[in-house]
Order: sequence, then C-alpha cells, then structure tokens
Amino acid sequence: MSVEIDPLFSVGYVDTKKPGVFLELITEDTRKRLDNGEGLYIIGLTSEEYAAGALVFERIRDCLEVLSLYVLPDFRHRGGSKLLLNALEAIASKLDYIVTASFSMVDSETELLEKAFINADFQKREDVDYKTYIVTLAECEDAESLKNVKKNTKIKYFSELTENKLKSYNKQAEEKFAPLPVDGLMSKKVDRELSAVYEENGRIKGYVVIENISYKNGIRVAAAYNGSDNPLILMWLLKASLSEAEKKYDENIPLVIDVVDDTADRFVRYILPEVSEVSRTFDKVPDMI
Repeated sequence: MSVEIDPLFSVGYVDTKKPGVFLELITEDTRKRLDNGEGLYIIGLTSEEYAAGALVFERIRDCLEVLSLYVLPDFRHRGGSKLLLNALEAIASKLDYIVTASFSMVDSETELLEKAFINADFQKREDVDYKTYIVTLAECEDAESLKNVKKNTKIKYFSELTENKLKSYNKQAEEKFAPLPVDGLMSKKVDRELSAVYEENGRIKGYVVIENISYKNGIRVAAAYNGSDNPLILMWLLKASLSEAEKKYDENIPLVIDVVDDTADRFVRYILPEVSEVSRTFDKVPDMI
C-alpha cells in the first residue's frame, strides 16, 4: 500500500543515554529497559525542530525486533510510521536480518499500529507460540467448563499471605523456572485479592497471577503455573481468581490472557471457547526489503 511521506519529516539515531523528549514517545515497559541499561536503539522522527515520533528496537541474533513505535497524534497520517520503519528496514537489509514486531490489539493505538505495519508491507505471522486472548468477566462466568469446579481448601489468595511467605513462593518459582510477572509475585501491578496459589506443606504446586491493566480498567492473567501432574490445579486456581474478580469488578471489563506454548493455548481454548485472539506478530524478511 502506497503511503505519501511528508517531506518535512526526517529520521536519525537518538542517544539512548540522553533521549530527551523522545523518552515521552516510548512505551513504559521499553523505558524501564532503557533505564536498566539494556542494549536498545532509538530512531527518532522529527518535523522541523519538533520531535514527532520514535521507534525503539533491539538486536537479537539475526533479527531486529521493534519494541515501541509511536507517532504523536498531530503528526499522524503523513507517513511518519512508514519512514521510521523504512529506516529500520535499511539497517536490517545491510545486516541481512529479519525485522519483526509483536503486540496486542487491545485499544485504538494498537489498531493504528497494525495499520502501520500493513502499510509498510509487513506480513502477519500465523504460526506463533506466544498468543494473547481477551474475554469479558461475564463470558468467563458463563463458561460451562468452570461452572461445576469446586473451591479447593489448599488454595490461598496472595492477600492472605505474609510478605515473607510471598517472597518464599517467588523464590521457589524462580528455582523451578516457572513463569512469573515482569517484577515477580510482589509486583505493585499484581492484584493480591485475585491472585491465588495452590500449596502443599509450604511448597507451591501452582498459581495464577492477576494484574491490573489500564485498558478499560481490566485485568490480565500475567502468569499461570502448574507444577504437578494434576490438571485440575489450574482449573481450581482460575475458578478461585475469577470468583473474586466477579465480586470486585463489573462483568463487562476485559480479562486479557497471555499463553506461551501449545499446552497453555489448548487449556485456554478448552476453558473459554469463545475467547478472542488479539495478539499480532508482523515480519519482514531481507528478500522482501
């Protein structure tokens, strides 16, 4: 698709140690990674003397991955996103690298992001392990597979645990290489009233971690783990978390669920057959550039 680029736009590298106003044009998670000194790169978009947009990427093996892409509303629909992506593609072409980007379609901004990659002739990838789904609490409540699940007495909510106990569980999870939220079980984003753990004799056998998200004041399954041979543990945990969520939140708020493998994918689709996939992965390979 042809997109006309405003001739007043220009692009160039931004110093990641002194990004200045461009820092305001980067996603929160990406800013944290920059603050931690990770090896990221920023391409800035300017219109005359104004900062108009920014693209952040990282180099992983033979791939350049887009972590953040944003153009200020006043400068949109003038080809700024395409110019930023063209600059990245030029770098990838010299290195013979793939350009890739993954994100979730959960708001108007990410809808624009999808259009930007389509306009830049990126191809949507279908065979991905990491997926994100979205469903409402009302749809969870109507799920037949959860209606007959009973509460298990070995399940405790994070709000019932001491800080030391929660730290102990976090350490156990790290030792087991179990999935964890970005900032662990003690993250400020974690809703302790909804997050639940299944334990036996002080040892975790499974947990579901629920985080609060800004999108429509919804919630997100940030991590789920079953370290036993009992497939019912995740059913018990999810039922416990959703039961409390239905008391605390409006039934129409969204529940976002991330899955990282086929097993988790099958589980989510079995529990919530009406769930909608909102994750997107776009690629551009060297022979397309």
